[in-house]
Amino acid sequence: MKRLSLVTGLALLVGLAVGRRRCAEPLDLRGRVVLISGASSGIGRAAAHAFAAQGAAVALLARRTDALAAVEAELAPYAVETLVVPADVTIDAEVERAVSAVQARFGRIDVLVNNAGLSYGGRLEELDPARLRALGEVNLYGPLRLARAVIPLMMRQGTRAGDFAGHIVNVSSVAGVLLAPGMSVYGGTRRGIIAFSTALRRELDGTGIRVSTVLPTFTNTPMADRVGEDALRAAGAMWPLHRFDEPETAAAAIVDAVRANRRTIRLGKLQYALGDFSERLTPGVMDLYWRVVIDTAGYIEAVRRLGA
Repeated sequence: MKRLSLVTGLALLVGLAVGRRRCAEPLDLRGRVVLISGASSGIGRAAAHAFAAQGAAVALLARRTDALAAVEAELAPYAVETLVVPADVTIDAEVERAVSAVQARFGRIDVLVNNAGLSYGGRLEELDPARLRALGEVNLYGPLRLARAVIPLMMRQGTRAGDFAGHIVNVSSVAGVLLAPGMSVYGGTRRGIIAFSTALRRELDGTGIRVSTVLPTFTNTPMADRVGEDALRAAGAMWPLHRFDEPETAAAAIVDAVRANRRTIRLGKLQYALGDFSERLTPGVMDLYWRVVIDTAGYIEAVRRLGA
């Protein structure tokens, strides 16, 4: 047992050393090709700006061509190459066509940002079946489908085992960690993306393809336009000094995940860090927290207004 413990300890130290070595030299994004889904607004739009500011070429994917064209026009001052690829991430043929279009234009895809998503809140029995299906198809199937489409291309880009071949960033949510009533379906899809990211990272180990997960908190995007901070604060779900993040906060985390090869970045301040810790180690405490501290009915009413 002592020998096993020693081996385990050495393995952990080696793992930490390797992880630090990988992050010692941030990846230079100049000239890299980045494909961003959900790029027409919110976090996706902000991520397009953040990558363009780093000198990366940016391919913008979403359903609305006009909205994508507007974002593309905003990127002109960065003097980087851009491409608009209208597509629905839940339709196989459109995903394949979009990836082929990016490959035809740039010859490669270095970074995939799986950002497209929907958010609907409310009690499970009140959610329309069409919304249930949409949450599963966009939040879960979409990222799986896009990742599957780009992985073969990324694998061909690596020159030898372990070299950088590509990076997949899956944008999830703290709702996938802090499991709240009224968010059972949305949180379930976001928890699924966290599990997918972790397993895929291990599956691709040694191929040169990196996988990260970014977990934003409530963010000032169209999806949260009708959810007021005051309503959440009145329900006890937001501490007095906390505010919604801006999309640029999540975008900076996405870029950082790629440049520094970070496995997971969870946004949000102390309240979310404590909640994350409690959910992992003392879920019973979180049950009590929701029962005693939070006005659950008020919270569910607030998040019922989620949606875009």
